[in-house]
Amino acid sequence: KLRVEATLELLVAKSTSDLVFKKEILEKDIKDLSSQLRKYNMAERLEELDKLIESSMQEIGKKFDFEESYRPINLKFSLDTFDLWHERSDGRKVFLRAMGSGANWLYCHLTLFLALHRVFASMSNVGCKIPPILFLDQPTQVYFPNYLNDDLESFDAKEIAEGTPRQNNVDEDLKAVVGMYDELVRFCDGTERISGFRPQIIVTDHADHLKLGGDTSFDSFVRARWRSRGFIAF
Repeated sequence: KLRVEATLELLVAKSTSDLVFKKEILEKDIKDLSSQLRKYNMAERLEELDKLIESSMQEIGKKFDFEESYRPINLKFSLDTFDLWHERSDGRKVFLRAMGSGANWLYCHLTLFLALHRVFASMSNVGCKIPPILFLDQPTQVYFPNYLNDDLESFDAKEIAEGTPRQNNVDEDLKAVVGMYDELVRFCDGTERISGFRPQIIVTDHADHLKLGGDTSFDSFVRARWRSRGFIAF
């Protein structure tokens, strides 16, 4: 028993000594790394990046169909916490989790992702290594959620909405979907004009044969259809 106690005392003393030694090493590493980071002016660069993201969100967000109570949309994004919120005129913050409808959530995410997308593209000439490629999976599910019944040969908004709470809003929902795709097209064109670099947005969706605004053809953007054979064919 005495030998066991003596061994335990040695182990306790040794582990404490090791921890203190490791703590001292880590503190030295932190001090050295902090000194190196200060040379890169990270605080100033993050502040500049924050302003770029915010200004892009201001421009992009006003083009989406947010609910009336969130217009004009004033989205903010924290690079420290990754929080996303709408800031009201009185300064009160309404965070994403409290912004109500699925449409608001969709447009908040699209606004942030597109803003980041544009910043990455605009900084490609100064060494940004993040590829400006955005993948969106079924963004229109907010408006047409009943995809389990979508076994038709072609997309039919009224058939998909039948039996759902949105069956009386098909025309308005379809208009919002077309507006969203119009903005995605305009975003790519505008980003290319601003940065000289055209970003890529890949969308997988049930919505099809939409009539986009102006002379833009929806079919010109379609790379493949798998309605009759499934996404993965054997």
